[in-house]
Amino acid sequence: MSRQSNLAVAGYLTLVFLAGAAIGGFADHLYVARTAHVHLTPEQFRRKVVGDLEKRLSLQPAQVDQLNKIFEATGERFQEIHKRIEPDIAALRTDHDNRVKAILNDQQRTEYEKWRAERDKEHAERR
Repeated sequence: MSRQSNLAVAGYLTLVFLAGAAIGGFADHLYVARTAHVHLTPEQFRRKVVGDLEKRLSLQPAQVDQLNKIFEATGERFQEIHKRIEPDIAALRTDHDNRVKAILNDQQRTEYEKWRAERDKEHAERR
């Protein structure tokens, strides 16, 4: 083989290696992003955020106490609001499902209901 052929082969192998590394890195990023998501309880979330802010802002102990109280009060208000709007959200979901089912044939409707049940189960598991 000539020197020029050897360089071309080496160049192609390098390109294939770099493309594989790039695709592998991207695939790993997608996998980690999809599987590393952990759903925190409100209490865990509050502790994490307060801890992050305590470090980042160099908060004094009194400020941490005040921040915890703010988060607790806000959490209670969120719960109150959520309880008030939950019936409207449930009605909207029902209306949505009924409208979707209305455009489907019997086979599609059956499959849609299976899909909906799977989604509802996943949602319940995350809570």
